[in-house]
Amino acid sequence: MSVGTPATFIRNASNLFRAVATFSREAPKALAVYNLLKSRAYDNAPSEYVNQKESWELSYWKRHHNQKDNMWVDKGLKDVLSQKELAAYINFRYDFYKISHPLTATASTGGWGLLAWPIWLANDTWMPSFAMANKETLKEWRTAQDLYRYKYAPAMITDFRWWYEHHQMVPQNKSAGWEELFEKNDVRRDPALCASVSDMYSRPFPFFHIRRKQSRAIGRAMGLPTFPQFGKICLQTRIRDYWELLWNEDYMVITTPGALEALGEEQLFDYAWRRFLAPVDKNLTKEQILGRVKDYFAFLETTKFSETTQAPNIFVTISYCLAYYNDPAYLTGDISELDGDDYAHLQGWGRDAFLRRLEFENGPLRDQVEAAGFKALEERKKKLEAPIA
Repeated sequence: MSVGTPATFIRNASNLFRAVATFSREAPKALAVYNLLKSRAYDNAPSEYVNQKESWELSYWKRHHNQKDNMWVDKGLKDVLSQKELAAYINFRYDFYKISHPLTATASTGGWGLLAWPIWLANDTWMPSFAMANKETLKEWRTAQDLYRYKYAPAMITDFRWWYEHHQMVPQNKSAGWEELFEKNDVRRDPALCASVSDMYSRPFPFFHIRRKQSRAIGRAMGLPTFPQFGKICLQTRIRDYWELLWNEDYMVITTPGALEALGEEQLFDYAWRRFLAPVDKNLTKEQILGRVKDYFAFLETTKFSETTQAPNIFVTISYCLAYYNDPAYLTGDISELDGDDYAHLQGWGRDAFLRRLEFENGPLRDQVEAAGFKALEERKKKLEAPIA
């Protein structure tokens, strides 16, 4: 992840009032979209979605999250809301996740949280995107988010894989798709083959059985704040809400002829970046980004997404998208170092001990030991031969 610097602090602190003004201007628009989405869900969504409830298990209270009952794609949304407006709302929602934590910490501590604001302002990781003044600073902000993704995405994907393989046997007919899903960053993966493992993963590990550690790993890989987490339910809801919004936007684009090709270069990059498909440091061309987005659409269409609005299993979807960050690029070592001697630093200790042993047995120290030994024997002999008084 990025490191705080005085220059970043000065830039963000000088933009603080501008960010507040931008937030105040965009908040009413976002609230209007939020109300529109909720009112349409209340009027048109299935009863299972509208009447969501929490359930109890021995471990914790939880909201019964799953893609069938708790995630809904509104087919008629494109008639009342444009893709551009929904994209702006998703970006605002992503930024709101970031600013809600420092604001909550400040309010809950009676203002003492302000002492931590210099740390927050000195790093772009937790700054909202609307605090960036131009394209150059926005690119720096996205780079900071990508560094955070690069740090946590490999661990999240490995945890997903290990957790399944620890408890379940991967069926033989799914092994090819399972291996394809976890390929590294720049390797193109067959979207249909990756999605073929979706049903295998959803049965033993549904989303509402997500572990606290796993929800934290997903949140960090997505760049969502996890401190404080306010319980597992809160972070799990943020993850679910974010992907629900993405799938609503995906449905708009997929079912509108020519909508994807009509996106400008910046809009297309923003669309792909929000889905974790286009890391900034890869400097992908428009054609390459378009290819990744089309692969992502093919991944969704394995479940006939445009007809059923049901996406593949959310764990598999997140693993597929964030695999573009499944690259240990932060490692600075070379693989040839693995062929070296891991105990080279102990050679001096061993050599010194061996030489000391040789000196003890064959060197001047041995002569001294022999002389001391002979002297002790002579003294003992004299004592034995001396007459008893």
